[in-house]
Amino acid sequence: MNRTAVITGSASGIGAALYEQLRRQHWHAIGVDRKRGPGVDLACDLADESAIGDLAESLPAPIHGLAHVAGVPGTAKTSAILSVNTLAPVALTKCLLPKLAEGASIIAVSSVTALRCALAVPALDKLLSLARPNLLAAHEGMDGKAAYEQSKALVNRWVVHTATALSKRHIRVNTLSPGPVETPLLADFEKSIGEDRIAAAKELTGRHGEPEDIAAVAAFLLSDAAGWVNGTDIRVDGGYHAFRAAAEAATCA
Repeated sequence: MNRTAVITGSASGIGAALYEQLRRQHWHAIGVDRKRGPGVDLACDLADESAIGDLAESLPAPIHGLAHVAGVPGTAKTSAILSVNTLAPVALTKCLLPKLAEGASIIAVSSVTALRCALAVPALDKLLSLARPNLLAAHEGMDGKAAYEQSKALVNRWVVHTATALSKRHIRVNTLSPGPVETPLLADFEKSIGEDRIAAAKELTGRHGEPEDIAAVAAFLLSDAAGWVNGTDIRVDGGYHAFRAAAEAATCA
């Protein structure tokens, strides 16, 4: 165990699967979630900026892998969605920069729903430049579904900037975007996105993703085998978007 990885959202779902996969691959995996328990070594409320700072101080160095897996769905309060899905990865990464090893890998679990965010790149960049209170204020009153989509689009854009900024340290930064996954949050996504859309994805692909499907790609991105993958987003949706595009093209033909 000569490599250390920090995984947020490790209590369940994709985070728990990634925690176990990394341990099997002989990483020193450190799981983080709101409450300590199986798969959770350190407790932290990622919606609390000061708690993130305390967490970063408690973590050992060097850190070779940082996986931002924790997230909240569109059924949550808008402030929580932006705090956990966008601001937490930004803040935790910033706090851990001195502890990240040369050649480390950072990943963030995004979502294919980020593609539905209508904001252009300049608008996303402007939001990312805002201080925490102003970013939260800019989303006040926003519908949860839209806030979720935008929170993930912001993470995708943040990855581009961060990969560029850390390139001299050879630190890679990527996102992976799952489609629907069989986790405890799936019911929340059915409420916020719509049962029909979730069912349509399953009909096209034959099944929803399993946490292990997504975790396997996350583990690859954290590994040296992905050493030439940087600043990009990888869709892990079982082909859903490709199949849907093909169906739409056939309809229009």
